Amino acid sequence: MTLVLFDIDGTLISSGRAGVRGMNRSFEREFGVTGALDTVTVAGRTDRAIVTEILTRAGHVADDSAVARVRDAYCTDLPVALAEPTSRPMGILPGVVPLLDHLGTRADVVVGLLTGNFVRGAEIKLGHFGLWTQFRFGAFGDHHTNRRDLVPVAVDAAVAAGHPRVDLSRVIVIGDTPLDVDCAHAHGARAIAVATGPFSRDELAATGAAHVVTTLEELDADAVLRS
Repeated sequence: MTLVLFDIDGTLISSGRAGVRGMNRSFEREFGVTGALDTVTVAGRTDRAIVTEILTRAGHVADDSAVARVRDAYCTDLPVALAEPTSRPMGILPGVVPLLDHLGTRADVVVGLLTGNFVRGAEIKLGHFGLWTQFRFGAFGDHHTNRRDLVPVAVDAAVAAGHPRVDLSRVIVIGDTPLDVDCAHAHGARAIAVATGPFSRDELAATGAAHVVTTLEELDADAVLRS
């Protein structure tokens, strides 16, 4: 059995930076911080790490209550941002639907999420594009600042969903940032990097990912699973 874990932003979908717009509004309304994410690195990080950094910079205590306050406001602002017109690319990324459909036919594959998004944010984003129901479990960014912590969380979540526990060497993380690759390698899992996010194919190749593709249309899933 192989556990295949997908990142969301830049891997499954492009949201037209709706997440950034929505969270900026939430920070301004709740804490009076304008342009909160404008100078913060977000790619590959968990929402908790991003929120914690912004709260700390603004002089607030980044405890569970403050993080939850931002999260709850964000989950109100995010659907509004997703519905707004934008000139930025927005939609399901190339090759995603055929790949998910193909993996769904294999009895030796379990598919889940490994994302820095808050779980409710992940549901809102993927639900907007009709993909949320493709995933029964995942690891999310509500409680962890370090993405590396999410790999064992995802394995445990798969077991809780009724799947057999897999060895970490049989876990594949698919993502679009060096941090996606790093979190896989930290646990002896394999990484597939796709250049549909902010990093180029060459930048992703430098991470040592087992496979690097320009889009998921290029990915030979059967060959990857045999390796």
